[in-house]
Amino acid sequence: MKKLNFLKGIVDFVWITMLITIPFLLFFVGMVLFSNEPLDIPIEINGTTLEVVDFKSKLIFVFLIISASLIIYGLFLFRKLLRLFQLRIIFDEEIVTLLKRLGFVITSSALLGGIPNFISELMKNRISLSLGLNPFVLLFSLGLFFLVLSEVFVIAKHLKEENDLTF
Repeated sequence: MKKLNFLKGIVDFVWITMLITIPFLLFFVGMVLFSNEPLDIPIEINGTTLEVVDFKSKLIFVFLIISASLIIYGLFLFRKLLRLFQLRIIFDEEIVTLLKRLGFVITSSALLGGIPNFISELMKNRISLSLGLNPFVLLFSLGLFFLVLSEVFVIAKHLKEENDLTF
């Protein structure tokens, strides 16, 4: 239980820090999208450095912002999941729903972040193959892990119900 409380504390700290910075980020995003002048500030989101100067780069920027927003929503879902675990609610339909939703959100975030990254590399006439771990592979794998975990919890829930009926 100490490990769960420690993890919940870290996630809560990250969540509170995000909540403090979100208004500033929204202002910055609005400034970047609605300004006609290029910024002298290099923008890097999930390992993608972007110069927002034309419509294509602004569209890529929007995809990356949506991807980052999904990660924030995923963190919110993860906090709810950890809270239910702290309350010792394990084999419940809400846990399965949260795990599925978390898996879809993280997988969608990986796709929405990976596709613009690929397009921005194409716009720069650079295509490279990286066989290591990159943010796309990690996020996509994490999303699939949560989807598989939701299926495992469905099976465990059915086994628990059968076991409860046996006695």
